[in-house]
Amino acid sequence: MTQPHDAHAMEPQVTITSRFWNRYREMTATSALPYQWRALNDEVPVDVPEGAAWGENGSQFSHSLRNLRIAAGREDGEFSGQPFQDTDVSKWLEAASYALRLRDEDIDVEGLEAKVDEAIDLFEQAQADDGYLDTKFEIDLPAEQRFKGLRWSHELYTMGHFIEAAVANYESTGSRRALDIAERAAACIDEHFGDGPEQIHGPDGHPEIELALARLYEATGERRWLDLAAWFIRVRGIDPEFYDEQDEAGGPQFYTDLHMPLKYFVADEPILNKEKAEGHAVRLLYLAAAIAKVGYLLDDRKMLDTAERLWRNIVDHRMYITGAVGSTQVGEAFTFDDDLPNDLNYGETCASVAMLFYGKALMEIEPRGSIADVMELELFNGMLAGIQLDGTRYFYVNPLEADPVASAGNPVKHHVLTRRAGWFDCACCPANLVRLIASLDRYLYTVDSDTIYAHQYIANTAVFPNGITVEQTQTGEQYPWNGDITFKVSNPKGIRQHLAVRIPQWCESWQMEINGSPSNLEAAHGFVSIDVTGETTCIHLTLAMDVRKVRASLDVRADIGKLAVARGPIVFCTEQCDNDGPLWLNGMGVHSPVEERYDATLLDGVEVLTVHGKRLESEGQGQYYTATRPQEEDDQKLTMIPYYAWCNRSEGQMQVWTRETN
Repeated sequence: MTQPHDAHAMEPQVTITSRFWNRYREMTATSALPYQWRALNDEVPVDVPEGAAWGENGSQFSHSLRNLRIAAGREDGEFSGQPFQDTDVSKWLEAASYALRLRDEDIDVEGLEAKVDEAIDLFEQAQADDGYLDTKFEIDLPAEQRFKGLRWSHELYTMGHFIEAAVANYESTGSRRALDIAERAAACIDEHFGDGPEQIHGPDGHPEIELALARLYEATGERRWLDLAAWFIRVRGIDPEFYDEQDEAGGPQFYTDLHMPLKYFVADEPILNKEKAEGHAVRLLYLAAAIAKVGYLLDDRKMLDTAERLWRNIVDHRMYITGAVGSTQVGEAFTFDDDLPNDLNYGETCASVAMLFYGKALMEIEPRGSIADVMELELFNGMLAGIQLDGTRYFYVNPLEADPVASAGNPVKHHVLTRRAGWFDCACCPANLVRLIASLDRYLYTVDSDTIYAHQYIANTAVFPNGITVEQTQTGEQYPWNGDITFKVSNPKGIRQHLAVRIPQWCESWQMEINGSPSNLEAAHGFVSIDVTGETTCIHLTLAMDVRKVRASLDVRADIGKLAVARGPIVFCTEQCDNDGPLWLNGMGVHSPVEERYDATLLDGVEVLTVHGKRLESEGQGQYYTATRPQEEDDQKLTMIPYYAWCNRSEGQMQVWTRETN
């Protein structure tokens, strides 16, 4: 056993006090996770309209826990569901393990603890003697078929998600029971994969194990897990014939009607040579996050350069204004630069969650405000839109324009839902989303040398291992509605330390006072760095929260002649339940007046914008008519709500981008 890596040596103990986020955290522990357990235990039927998530299950229920009970010898039966069905339980276990820490904040998690223990029991009893852990193969297929059909089998993806859950459980509870299962699984993988003559020389079709092994290394200090993660990264795309050779050798077959190119699997070229984000969005992002993390842990320049290059391509050319990524339902994939259709996009919830994993890893390499800005965008928009306010219904796809008639009538738009679903046949998103919310405290700070970077404005108290305490408080309706923020830093030992606070790119003006005196410090790389070596330092920051009209780049064809509206970190949209339809007739000008108000009774408390806009008048009859005069417009008031809160009332049209008028 090597000495544990010190990556977490300065991670603080964080207690979140934000009203906005504590509502979501409590909802996760008391509503979403219990609901998801019922879904996994076949107490909630699959409730997903056609086209929302591909798959070949065909069952009305998840059967995820049932599969584990069969593999554990507790029940008789056949496997049911996707080959990766176990991962729904693993992600739930990870989220629930993080949620157990909320007992210290007087949030009731008593019912979760027994379910966490039950899930670990099932995984422990289902695990094969050699450490292998995948119920699809253990129930349905002979042992000699394991790891022989990696294009679609998802075996390492499945085992990787359990490893991540085990690390979370260990970090939250101190118990090694799940971690021991994970290390046995990792040892099984290590035995079968590598450059040896009897080993397998290629990766899983769905990246995930790379990130899991890096986390396992951080938790245990066992260097071989990090080396194995690096091997999986470096081998990816080296042999373009690998999957075909496995199929030709008689490997197990899955999804035989799906013929996806190697680019879909991010295996069309060596990943460390890839110039742009291509293929299945979640596959690419899980892998990119692992490349950033492993590159940092190994100080591998080629990995670090790749992680930076792909991030820049995504953020500059392949990301929506909400943070959504993935422009097409075909392969749930990236397409080409600046191809960002609003009504056909995929924007999978899992992809927004993965962008947060990716951003966090990049912040550990080099803290920058531009990266933290994207993380904030995902937190308050792209990721958060995936869950209903009560935590029991979910989006797999997150469009920027939706119409129930179009989704029902046009097969190309079947994947775009206008109501959230109670569960999915391919249910990767619900538990993925809540594991992020439950672990939110891990995304607020980055420590680099003698500087603590406080990069997310989520009220909290953080106690660092060196004795320094940072308390972030917010006034009024709090962030994201109010930009009045105070940091109180306690440094009783007088340690040489700086606190860097982010000035968001969206903020056009800001003011800062330090210990009651105006500060003339300037921002660099998105942060203002304050010397907090004194025993107590009080920093008062006021961020202007002005409403902004936003145009897209002229390279983005879908948004030419349109405006979007944002305030602070929040992107706004119009819904048909607040506005006359069809919404595409409505417009606004760059200088259209905007009234803003906070409504505590609407959607659990939101800022509401009223834009003095325009609405096109109808001309003539029939589908087409001759243009004989300028198009007439009437004055119209447009009501806008935060994008994350759409589809929590009646079903109807929604759009983020609005036609620009004079």
